[in-house]
Amino acid sequence: MSNNAQPSNFGDVSPRDIYLQPHSDDICFSLGAFAHKRHCGILLTVFAVSAYVPLRPGAARAAAETVTKTRQAEDKAFAEACGLSTEDLDLKDAALMGQQTSNQGWADENLQRIKSPLLDVLVGAPAEKSLQVRPWLFCPSGIGGHVDHVAVRMLVHQNYDVISQRYRIGFYEDLYYASSAAARMVGIGNLFHAMRDRKLHRHVFPLGDDVAKKVALIQLYSSQFLTLPQTLEQFTPALEPPNAPHEAIWSDEPAGPALRTDLDLCVETS
Repeated sequence: MSNNAQPSNFGDVSPRDIYLQPHSDDICFSLGAFAHKRHCGILLTVFAVSAYVPLRPGAARAAAETVTKTRQAEDKAFAEACGLSTEDLDLKDAALMGQQTSNQGWADENLQRIKSPLLDVLVGAPAEKSLQVRPWLFCPSGIGGHVDHVAVRMLVHQNYDVISQRYRIGFYEDLYYASSAAARMVGIGNLFHAMRDRKLHRHVFPLGDDVAKKVALIQLYSSQFLTLPQTLEQFTPALEPPNAPHEAIWSDEPAGPALRTDLDLCVETS
């Protein structure tokens, strides 16, 4: 699998652009610098109800209601920094449902419970005829195999034709999971297998001078760390040879007439 792609600029922005995240923090970790630069759109969280925080040995776990409020407040701080509005579906995450987050056998059932509420948000309302250009929907690739991420990607894939009538669709590389070369290779292979009838291109967004800004955005999610990260080592997709800090999206849509990456990438799947 080749990862060579030229930097992309997705040009036009829309207040209807949707940054779709399974959990609070997924967009910040995966596309924080990208979202901050575009400074427009909606941060939509699917599994907003959660009890997950890392704990030190012997520490008591807080109630899900308390954790959820904390994580939603962190999302709001991130959204304000990036000029985004927020919307939550208020569904419980896999762990709160008593599921192992790596349990792929539960992905179909997980998909079914999010199908109606998520499709209602994405395509339930009549399309706005005044829009000259379809807004973007940025959704997870499912790298890392978290059953919540996979279910969201499956829903978008299974309803691709109807969703793509409303949105240009981009699959972001899930971080921190994609910072592992092995996890990234498997996850992108699964994405290409699911999307084998589409010609995906990798669009790269180098952080350049925005490294410190992204670190600061990640640090807004203090509930998710025992020690706040000071670098982007865990928040940069793993490439060989190692790349400078960047974020990335896979899409069969051009980024713009002069902005599309030219390299068609093929992945062998069994």
